[in-house]
Amino acid sequence: MNPTSHPRAPRLAAAALIALAGLALSAPSLAQTSEPRAGQDASIAAYFEALESQGLVDIETGTLETLRAELGAAEDRLKQGAAIEAAVALFAIVESPRFTAFEDFVEYHNAEYDLAAALAAIGAYESALDYIERAIGRGYASIYAAPAHRLAVDIALETRDYAGALTRLERAAQAAADNAVDSESQTPPAEAADARRYLGAHVEYVQGRLDTAEGLLAEIGERSWLHTSAVYLRGVIRVRQGRFREAAGALCEVAQLPDDDPMAFVVDGRYYTVKDLARLGLGRIAHEHGEYDDAFYHYFQIPNDSDRLPEALFEAAWSMYQKRDLDAARDLLAELFQNFPRAPQILEAKLLAGYIELADCRFDDAEAYYDALIAEIEPLVAEIERIRDDPERRRRLFDAAMVRWREERADPARSLATAEAAGDQDDGAASPERILSMLEVDPKFVRLHEAVRGLDRAAGDGPYVVRLWSGLGKRVATTEVGAIAAEQSIEEEDLADANALLEDVRRLRQQLKRAQRDLVRGRREGTLPDDAAEAERQRLAGLGRELAALEAQAAGLARAADQAVDVGGAGAPKLRSMLAGDLRRARALDQAASNLSERLEGAATQLAQRSIDRLYDDARRVIDKAKLGKIDAVIGQKRSLDIEVQDLAAGRYPAELRGRLWEEGLIGDDEEFWPFEGEYWADEYEGWR
Repeated sequence: MNPTSHPRAPRLAAAALIALAGLALSAPSLAQTSEPRAGQDASIAAYFEALESQGLVDIETGTLETLRAELGAAEDRLKQGAAIEAAVALFAIVESPRFTAFEDFVEYHNAEYDLAAALAAIGAYESALDYIERAIGRGYASIYAAPAHRLAVDIALETRDYAGALTRLERAAQAAADNAVDSESQTPPAEAADARRYLGAHVEYVQGRLDTAEGLLAEIGERSWLHTSAVYLRGVIRVRQGRFREAAGALCEVAQLPDDDPMAFVVDGRYYTVKDLARLGLGRIAHEHGEYDDAFYHYFQIPNDSDRLPEALFEAAWSMYQKRDLDAARDLLAELFQNFPRAPQILEAKLLAGYIELADCRFDDAEAYYDALIAEIEPLVAEIERIRDDPERRRRLFDAAMVRWREERADPARSLATAEAAGDQDDGAASPERILSMLEVDPKFVRLHEAVRGLDRAAGDGPYVVRLWSGLGKRVATTEVGAIAAEQSIEEEDLADANALLEDVRRLRQQLKRAQRDLVRGRREGTLPDDAAEAERQRLAGLGRELAALEAQAAGLARAADQAVDVGGAGAPKLRSMLAGDLRRARALDQAASNLSERLEGAATQLAQRSIDRLYDDARRVIDKAKLGKIDAVIGQKRSLDIEVQDLAAGRYPAELRGRLWEEGLIGDDEEFWPFEGEYWADEYEGWR
């Protein structure tokens, strides 16, 4: 099979260039170019230079018009979400000797920034920071210096590696100062200093130096795009320090800023998220201080299109319950139940609804409500317990959770739509959708899951990447492109067979894992006798050992076949050296991706188990509180009857009997009372009480 005939070959070729050669791009200085040594990682620029020296790249095709055309095509791919294809096209601009003469043109700077954005979009954050350094290092006169700082902050927030991003920006600032040719390019923009202060504050915050972090945040001016986030983080710091009044002042500064105010820099949707978080923070501070009317006011400020609205309704209902404004609490919960039946807070909200009935002395209603709530939640808890004990069910649940997470990340409005879903249909108390809506996914699990997902893809693509590098070595063996032979050599056929065998063995291992999961589930559910299950377990364990040995043997054959293939040929010694090194890295990456994926998958499984255990404990706690609530309702009924008996013994009629006794006192024993069955008009009895 020809390596380039695989349907994923174009994408894999791009991934090979980006993942293998692109990782070597460091560019500490714009003027630095070095000859790659044998065994050293070769940069993409070095490959282009070698290809140009072999006459395979025509530098005469590099014109300003060509640069603009290729840049426009790459940006179109980036807008369409094809980040890998866009990155490949942009690499062919910023690293190609065709456009070296245009390094001072704004179009070239645009391509560098777009390449950083494309690499960040596909998760190649370190490589993205390399090009951010290049964009900033050209000097602050470049119009892309400020956007590059913003992109660096976005990468830091995404990866939580604030110290690493800060180090990159400081190094880029030094390069910009060294490369400055005039005062304009030497003066840093406000975005540069603010970005470094903001990242430095995060570093100090993570390390617990809160005073230092707040001091850095206080230096971010009102005209900065980070001002709103900085003020909010200052409020969070003050809450952690117990300075609640001062924290409320900082959060008020964020929440009360009009959106049309000149100081309200709306860079992206996170501005509104920060405002909603500030309003929630103000409500919680007021609630903890017993200022329930103020808390309700702050919760009421959450807009209807915010994904924080279910939280605001639930917490506002708690505040009104604490204030003993029970009617308002009922109305808020009714709105929550009607509009957001799949909100994560729904179980706690239903528990609160029972508390409200108890507080209103409606003990019969409370008892019936708690009976219904317990009957509703018990199947849910049983299903969660089954998921806890079944790795396959747990895997499917968290796979669905990650699909939902990616959809909500791409479109934040989907978060609110998910909470609103199933309002008109009942899909069962223990449905997967309901459990999914209650599940809180750990951010660490998200990052691990995405890493495992990428490594699984890399492990699947690894043999093809190795084959592509081998094929590339053959294609550059001659300087005449038309002279490349289409036939495969015996060594190349052996390489293809060895890689195919390795792929088959890995597929068998995946099938073996699925069979083991099915066996565990069948044994737990009682569909398989214990003796048969034990025999099958031993058989599968033996197959696992045989497949592990076979995989190691197949990997060795693949490595031997790789080494037998002539890489680069004698006509291209420079390319041969670079291709040999990267081919070795491709083989190592192939095996390392498979091994690392298994280790990361184990860590992700532990985090998933922890999350599902926490969900189970929370659901069990709701049932326990509901049972206690039912006990309180029964005790309340008994106490109510005791008070009624005491009143009757003292000659006092209970309040609920007074109206009936008044009517009965107006008629004789031979008379009958017929209540009015007509229609009452509002204006006829309004205010009669």
